Amino acid sequence: MLSASTVFSQLIYKIIAVFFSLTFGVQGLFVGVSKEVQTAPEDFTPVLRFAACSDIHLNGDPDQMQAVRFGELFDESYAYAETQEYKNLDAVLVGGDFATTGAKKEYEVFNDVAAEHLRDGTQLLPILGNHEFVSYRDTDASVAYDVFREMVSDEIDFHKVINGFHFIGVSYDSNGKKFTGKKAWLNAELKKATADDPTKPVFVIQHPAPEFTIYGSVNWGDPSVRTVLSKYPQVVDFSGHSHYCAADPRSIWQGEFTAVGCGSLSAFMGNLNYVEGDVDAPGKSGGFWIVEVDKDGNVLLKLFDIENHIFFEDTEYYLSDISKMTKRPYSWLNCRLRDTRPKFASGSVSAQRNENGNVILSFPDAFGYYEAEDYKITITQGAKTVWSDTVISDYVRAPKVGMTVDLGNLDGGSYTVRITAVSPYAQLGETLKTTIEF
Repeated sequence: MLSASTVFSQLIYKIIAVFFSLTFGVQGLFVGVSKEVQTAPEDFTPVLRFAACSDIHLNGDPDQMQAVRFGELFDESYAYAETQEYKNLDAVLVGGDFATTGAKKEYEVFNDVAAEHLRDGTQLLPILGNHEFVSYRDTDASVAYDVFREMVSDEIDFHKVINGFHFIGVSYDSNGKKFTGKKAWLNAELKKATADDPTKPVFVIQHPAPEFTIYGSVNWGDPSVRTVLSKYPQVVDFSGHSHYCAADPRSIWQGEFTAVGCGSLSAFMGNLNYVEGDVDAPGKSGGFWIVEVDKDGNVLLKLFDIENHIFFEDTEYYLSDISKMTKRPYSWLNCRLRDTRPKFASGSVSAQRNENGNVILSFPDAFGYYEAEDYKITITQGAKTVWSDTVISDYVRAPKVGMTVDLGNLDGGSYTVRITAVSPYAQLGETLKTTIEF
């Protein structure tokens, strides 16, 4: 029997799910309804390439995993570029929280990694997230601006033109909490950029997502950013802050403009029901986008798994006619319409103890149109539930090798296992039911 708290959480989750469906579904009706997506043509030829990442969280240790990954971002991007006809990496966008507290030692590692790995011809374009302000909040948060100017660049916000395409980066206000003071500047720069060519994409990056767009924007987003961006359908906006999985189909959104979540170079996270809070994905994960643009302004986005050093095969988006509001294949509604109930791949459910005596449950991944976002698992012995939880799937990593879940130190015996796969748009899929013994 479910506990009262579980029943309450499930009820609230259902109410939230209905709210999301109504809110995002109505948005989708204004931009056209279509289940079809385009793929990049074989003759797609970039004239611009850049990487976009966020939330590195350097701590000042040059041997920290995050510092190593930041260097690998450059190396992997250059290695990929060298295999292509167009061989340049023109820019690297960093959407804030490259530091953990904003201390100078964290900036020093940022600069040292960049100096070691950045090549001529690549512009490094960072902005400040909330973590760059942490060390200074108890006295004067605006000191973070001074440190950024001293250690990185005089430009707290930037507007660059690279190969004919506009890039706009906007940092938090000097309090490190809001964007209210940046709205007028951002609007003015977007006016200039879109006047130059109203059909071309304009690339914007800031730390928090525009509210009510991508996954994580409901609880981690910023409304003032959205009110400005909504005037400009040409915008392709990149953000971080939530760390939510960039491989999730909800991490791209099209409506009045296009929004893309970078997740985190450090680790992907998720929120399985918007009730119980954020949870870390199992194991190590993280990634960044490689973005390519052709002469006509068509955009190709490819997600790179920085932990496993390969691209996510199923996370690639081709955006054409970017300025046309009627052509939005990645609106929430269109993505939701493609969603199907996930089914498990071939394979068996098994359990065995590890060296610590904990029972490790293994089972195959589940897929519909999208890979399952999570699995609801219940372990029973007779009428008694001995273990129950919802866990994030392995969709946070590019390799698809099946799931493993630590059940803890269960007593030996026979147990009934039920595993239900759940899609990113909350469709309950197939349930595996089997008996395990150990």
